[in-house]
Amino acid sequence: MKQVLLSRLYGDLKDRLKLTRVNESVSLGITISSPDIGRPGLMLAGFGEGFPSERIQVFGETEVLYLERLDDAERLQALERLLGEQVPCVMITDGRRLPDPLVERATRGRAPLLSTPLSATETVQCLYSYLLGKLAPETAMHGTMVDVYGVGILLTGRSGIGKSECALDLVERGHRLVADDLIRVVAMPPGILIARSAEPLQNFVEVRGVGPIDIGSIFGIRALRRQKRIEVNVELTDWEQGVHADRTGLEERETEILGVRVPALSVPLVAGKNIGVIVEVVALNHILKAYGYNAAQVLNQNLIDRMKRDGKRGFEYRDME
Repeated sequence: MKQVLLSRLYGDLKDRLKLTRVNESVSLGITISSPDIGRPGLMLAGFGEGFPSERIQVFGETEVLYLERLDDAERLQALERLLGEQVPCVMITDGRRLPDPLVERATRGRAPLLSTPLSATETVQCLYSYLLGKLAPETAMHGTMVDVYGVGILLTGRSGIGKSECALDLVERGHRLVADDLIRVVAMPPGILIARSAEPLQNFVEVRGVGPIDIGSIFGIRALRRQKRIEVNVELTDWEQGVHADRTGLEERETEILGVRVPALSVPLVAGKNIGVIVEVVALNHILKAYGYNAAQVLNQNLIDRMKRDGKRGFEYRDME
């Protein structure tokens, strides 16, 4: 399970959330493993069943006003219930502050207290977005990722089959490279796969016989993209006599990556086939499908309708024209 240090979160979001440390003596070396954010109102009121103790707890205006209405003993008791769950951090929003006895109790319990002048809604949105990116499931894949007409195409296939050369051809045609050889794939809700380049290989394409090519230096910054959603997986395969290849386009194949399914198709390669043009057509066809037009289904329906008509009226000479 991926984790992020609270100290890293504090450093990354300090300026954006205008964060300050209320009890600086408490270490921020605590790990956070959940992107969800907690609002501890029910726990403070005494109902702790199912309390998500692994989450950062945000004290908004409602929570602070509730504590202010309690007497000293009740306030300490409410905080004891919360801190007894070993929460990773308590963040106080709207520029409010906790009573000194509560700050002292949190400090004794080694619970970090952070404060922000932003509203609870803004704080929760920012924290969730940040943690989601840091804790999202991730894997590494061998392949090439390109942006063709705004469609994210993942090229896969055996080593040396021509994925990098295809990407180079597409870049020369005006499309953009995302990653080559080693691709970092992150699963983001709801069911979105984001592809990025591994840091040392960013902007480079390896062409066998030539070596590494710096795409940005040769084709300019417009030929690059830092990340892109994977929308279609194009698998490049070797042509083998007798092996079935889809010719109707009616087969709806998918591939699964990190539990997310994306459309997939297999393109067999033979000498002389222009794979760059084929990938462009795949991207354009994907756009048409997104708008509700499926050429394979339209052609299939036309053929069915034609056979039904011919079956009723028989053969006519004009059909030969």
